[in-house]
Amino acid sequence: MKQPRTPTPPPSENPLLLTKAELMDWLKVSRMWVAMRLADDPEFVRRCVVDIATPGSSRQTLRFPAAAVADYLGIPAEATPKPIAA
Repeated sequence: MKQPRTPTPPPSENPLLLTKAELMDWLKVSRMWVAMRLADDPEFVRRCVVDIATPGSSRQTLRFPAAAVADYLGIPAEATPKPIAA
């Protein structure tokens, strides 16, 4: 039985999610900076962290929406990373 294809949402509904390494490279910050945000900044965690791990998994797979991070840190929209066109 064939499954119908699910349409890909437009880019506005499909935010660019960065890995920790990509976030550190973009912001030019250290692992310690990210660790401190995750441990001591509940507002950053609430607004800028997405766990994409499988539901029920004991592991976390954290991603950081570029637009949310930029908004939180006051970075202009034109300075945010852009998705690579497929």
